[in-house]
Amino acid sequence: MINNKLLSLLALCSLRASASVTVRKTGEGPTGYEVDFKYVNTTANRVLIGGGLQPFTDQFHTTLEERAWYDPHDYQPGDFYVAFGSPPDGYEWPYEMTSDGDGVWTYTTPLPSGIYSYAYLIDCDFAPACNIETGQLVIDSDLPPFLNVQGDQVASSFQVPFDACFQGTDDINADFDYALPAPDKYRGTIKSVNYTSPGSIHPAPDVHHFGLYLPAEYGTIEGKTYPLLYLSHGAGGNGNDWENLGRMSYIMDNLIAEGHIEPTVVVMPSFYNLDDSLPKFIYGGPIDFSALPSSDHIRENYQQYLFPWVEENIANVCTEPACRAFAGLSWGGRLTYEMYVNATDSFDYYGMFSPATDTPTLSNETLAANPALADKGLFVAYGLYDSVFENGRELQAALSALEIPFVTRITPFGGHYWNTWQDELWWFGVKALWKPKPFTARTGRASS
Repeated sequence: MINNKLLSLLALCSLRASASVTVRKTGEGPTGYEVDFKYVNTTANRVLIGGGLQPFTDQFHTTLEERAWYDPHDYQPGDFYVAFGSPPDGYEWPYEMTSDGDGVWTYTTPLPSGIYSYAYLIDCDFAPACNIETGQLVIDSDLPPFLNVQGDQVASSFQVPFDACFQGTDDINADFDYALPAPDKYRGTIKSVNYTSPGSIHPAPDVHHFGLYLPAEYGTIEGKTYPLLYLSHGAGGNGNDWENLGRMSYIMDNLIAEGHIEPTVVVMPSFYNLDDSLPKFIYGGPIDFSALPSSDHIRENYQQYLFPWVEENIANVCTEPACRAFAGLSWGGRLTYEMYVNATDSFDYYGMFSPATDTPTLSNETLAANPALADKGLFVAYGLYDSVFENGRELQAALSALEIPFVTRITPFGGHYWNTWQDELWWFGVKALWKPKPFTARTGRASS
């Protein structure tokens, strides 16, 4: 029996009871929660936990280039994690499992609110050096990731709730409970969909894929049309990332449940392997920038194949710009900017999360040639410690210079990582998505 102090991943993720990660409410410091890992491997000599799990830092020891490397057992309110920087000499990775010799490996750690992705790292001395191709990185078979085909994802994930008694601070709000399950009646469905895309080389010839979120009420109200959000991953990712690493379905459920947005269909496409003009992208290895399509190439492919397929095959989705949006993270934020500038009439709302944009090409001339640019619902967001911090500032400056209205969010604990992008998706929904246009200084105020 699961008591009221125990949150298992069976409850959080609707997976099998044998899930080897358990989130426990302790009611004690340092975070009010502990996480138990259990892994069986009778041949391993050493097992670390990595694959996205990070040490912590705080706002007093973090810059755009450096961070502290705190063990989570030393957590203090206001600590957060960012995925960059090099560890100091002599640093020891905190997430190391122990075994009593029978091949059962265990590890217990406190963790604050948030999503955590992880994999088991076998006989590997430093977590970032472990490799799935050599068998040193192993996905938890008891908690498999959301994916399209095997190999599309190389980490599992779990969510830890917020405890205001131990995690709350006056200046850093790191409460991610909006990514916990919503009440039953608001829980939508998530699936992976294959669609016809001539030239695609993955997951099959002329077949491509996307993640699809359908809100709970979808299909229950005859004739109702639903707004449509396209939500893009970034470089080195695919369309399963937003669900597996960002728990977007839970975030959307809660945005709908709390009345911030109306029930919305979400399509999460994959922009690698659209054709054979670039090297095939294999998920989980180092980012191969030679395989990364340009934003205009992605846009043109989506306009030719993805957008028409969605309109023809997913019933009751909006086909008008007023109830269509495009958003994305990092390279997906760059793609969102591409859509804004070159597919302006396709969408009325754009969410640019940590956008990896070049210097914006917006000018008085481009605005005069395309006045609709000034009549869109724009949201520009990035982290305070984000590697694309300057890109975000330049984009905001270009919009401001042309007096194009937008809503912004600078995530105070944000690096270029999933806790930032969860935060940005949440606030995009709360403050910008489907809100009346033109945006003003009061846009989103009624939703807070």
